[in-house]
Amino acid sequence: MRSAFRSTKSSIRPLAVACSIFCLTTAARAEELRVFHSADGKPLKASFQGVAGDKVTLKREDGKVFELPKDKLSAEDQTYITELAAHAGDSAKKLNEAAGHEISNGTRLSDRKAEDLAKSLLLRPESQSKYGRSWRLYAAYAKGYMLFGAMPYSVALYSNEAGAATGLSIVYANKGDFGSTAGFAQEHFNGGTTAEPKSLAEAMNRDDETVSKALTTVLGAGKVERYGEGSTRRKITRWDWNGHAFLLSNQDGEYVSLAIVSSETADAGGRSALTKDGDVKKRLVSSIVKSPNGDVYLSQIPMVDQGPKGYCVPATFERVMRTMGLEADMYLLAMVGQSAAGGGTSVELLLENLRHQVLSKGRRIKDEDVKDLRIRDVKRYIDEGIPIMWRLCSMEQYNEVADKDTAERAKVTDWKTYAAKILTENAELAKSPKPEANHHLCMIIGYNEATQELAVSDSWGPRFELRWVPLGVANWASNGSIVMILP
Repeated sequence: MRSAFRSTKSSIRPLAVACSIFCLTTAARAEELRVFHSADGKPLKASFQGVAGDKVTLKREDGKVFELPKDKLSAEDQTYITELAAHAGDSAKKLNEAAGHEISNGTRLSDRKAEDLAKSLLLRPESQSKYGRSWRLYAAYAKGYMLFGAMPYSVALYSNEAGAATGLSIVYANKGDFGSTAGFAQEHFNGGTTAEPKSLAEAMNRDDETVSKALTTVLGAGKVERYGEGSTRRKITRWDWNGHAFLLSNQDGEYVSLAIVSSETADAGGRSALTKDGDVKKRLVSSIVKSPNGDVYLSQIPMVDQGPKGYCVPATFERVMRTMGLEADMYLLAMVGQSAAGGGTSVELLLENLRHQVLSKGRRIKDEDVKDLRIRDVKRYIDEGIPIMWRLCSMEQYNEVADKDTAERAKVTDWKTYAAKILTENAELAKSPKPEANHHLCMIIGYNEATQELAVSDSWGPRFELRWVPLGVANWASNGSIVMILP
């Protein structure tokens, strides 16, 4: 096998991402192993993964995926591929009909801009950094939105730094969103949940059966596997189609989800690749922004919008974990942290269940009790590019100050006068009795020593990515605890 297609080696290149669900073939035949031959007769046993223009993608027996020009194959193989491609339109059409949206446009995932897919799925921008983007839609607020026959509560799409789609996460009935009467952002503190365990179970089973039937009708029967690592390992039903896997999960009392990932990821059981410590440190340091006015803050932290539920803890942990090169999903983290229906997560329990998993990826968790936040305590982490998870009571007065001061900063020309002004304006609030409601977890992502302010980031969507809070007000709201994930 090592010598197969040696004469055309320069024309074949390994693919970093496997062919996606968007390849134009029929599922059954595309998965068949076949002995292909190069134009000069050299054999290679592989399965056909897809075709885009004059490029053909094959997958060898050992899992290696290659792309090569169609004319490098024998005439017989070219005919075989042409026949498969002839059936492609019908296969893609059926998948799109089952989804209710254009999942396939006839190109491989690695060849399609994630932004285009986001538009076809009506997703809204959520996060953008040098290392990738994400889009999300809370579909309960989009009239009549369905995917594979059921209404998803959350649809999230992720891309890599090149802009290609890397995965789609669709969450149906779940204990966080189902029956929630909460609002978005800080309004979620005013809501609760009306869901009964029995009604949630019924909704989950209905969604599971509906999505399973839609996929089975198009792709045939799925197979049951174990997927994930550590505390997130779970049972899933898997369907494969042209280099990608559809993974349907029904976690009792937690959620029903459908993930679309590469076949390689699915074959690895969901175990994520290890990002080198040195690479993480370089990425962290490169994200630090230093402004002439003394602002120092982190600029490349992905946003995750927790939506209309109390998932500030799992959403914030997902953001920090992804910043540190660790795969994460807030719905899985909510399960690990045993979040209550509608929200409310034990930080201690989540930390306990994550420590080993984080350590196995070359990172470590550090939590500290701090009586009073000081700039110097924050500075030592921010100056290394490390975001700080911070417990506080996110009261209305606190958020009013954060919004007002952040907006005012855009007009400041005299920063010394501004520093004195915010100190005087907020002195009374800073000295008032500490609050005991609206318990919350957000991030401290920056500081300004001259103005004595902290930069904070809440998991409430792009508008809350960066706000500034006077240190005195932050200490009034603080619950005296910070958590970091360190290289």
